[in-house]
Amino acid sequence: MTASVNDGADANKPSGRAPRLAAVASLIALLCAPAQPVRAAAAPACNASDANQVRLQIDVSGMHTTKGDITITIYPDDSAHFLDGAYKLARQHIAVTLPVTHACFVVAAPGYYAVALFGDENRNGHFDTNFLGIPTEGYGFSNNPTLYFGPPKLKQVRIAAHRGDNAIAVQMKYY
Repeated sequence: MTASVNDGADANKPSGRAPRLAAVASLIALLCAPAQPVRAAAAPACNASDANQVRLQIDVSGMHTTKGDITITIYPDDSAHFLDGAYKLARQHIAVTLPVTHACFVVAAPGYYAVALFGDENRNGHFDTNFLGIPTEGYGFSNNPTLYFGPPKLKQVRIAAHRGDNAIAVQMKYY
């Protein structure tokens, strides 16, 4: 990143750092949606012998520590509500195991879904940041997109799920 001097001529133009911090803060706010489970019927357990189940078998790697949990959230194929915790389909808090933490979700039907997660190292239920708004805990998404400014678009992270097992590998990322 190159630095530039603002002589006031571009006073209405945002600096390079401000949009990045705003985008990071936006990502944090989306990942920090309340971690309480939705008050709904309990999801069925993953059952490998049930050929009709649609199972999302999620493997998370790249964690820096065994401290805390990983909060994994499944979202529907709805770009208007992607990363809106009120529209999540399922959420689990899984204790970290190294080198890979595994979780299984059963979803209602074949279709497209998205996975978002964060490492809750101190188990406070929040995606923590430092005083600049930069994440101090890891995060990840299905399809492992490269993020520059803010959260990914749904089209970057949507995955097709069919009946049976659907393997999803997510690499935990850190700033």
